[in-house]
Amino acid sequence: MKYCNKCEITIKTNHEFCPLCHQTLETTKSEEVIEKYPTYEGNLRPVKSLLKKIMLFLSTTSIVILVILNIITGLEQLWALIPIGSILFFWIFMTVGILSRHNIASKLFFLTIVTILFLYMVDELSFSEGWALDYVAPLLLLTCNFSISLIIWIKRINYRDYISYLLLIVIFSIIPVVLLLLKVINVEWPSLTSVAFAVFIFFFIIFFFPKSIKDEIKKRFHA
Repeated sequence: MKYCNKCEITIKTNHEFCPLCHQTLETTKSEEVIEKYPTYEGNLRPVKSLLKKIMLFLSTTSIVILVILNIITGLEQLWALIPIGSILFFWIFMTVGILSRHNIASKLFFLTIVTILFLYMVDELSFSEGWALDYVAPLLLLTCNFSISLIIWIKRINYRDYISYLLLIVIFSIIPVVLLLLKVINVEWPSLTSVAFAVFIFFFIIFFFPKSIKDEIKKRFHA
């Protein structure tokens, strides 16, 4: 049995969220609930399994071939790391971004960090002029910050799960400014824009969001 604090109703279900307000349900009894209408599984599992095996085989084969070619052409330039990284990035995106059942905030946060690291690797291996740290990193953090904020504002559910990742993004948004002060980053406006928006979102949450969010922020900071 599950109980919704917001609707103040008891629901006989195995579901995690309330069907009325979508708030996280609390377990009141440990008895197992048998759903009257089980979820239809369909007949796509064998096809999906075969497709996954084929893609894994092609990916593994491609990585091995790329490593061999890089060795043959000389290890002075590790050019194979870029296509290999692209293959691994694809699998991470599919696994975390599409197939994972985690909430969208955790997906956005993880994929943002992975994308920044991947593009930084591409930037370094291609001997570019630092576009990954100068532009991509702060602007991706800004986009992720805005996206999670928008999701919280529109859905207004499961604040605890979303706020923790929003606070992490706010903290990560400060890093480009630190790198700017250390002269690692040369372009100022992307980093300053990212941290300015992060600070704005932080104070906006404190002053304008519901009490449950404020309590969660205080709890995270042990205030």
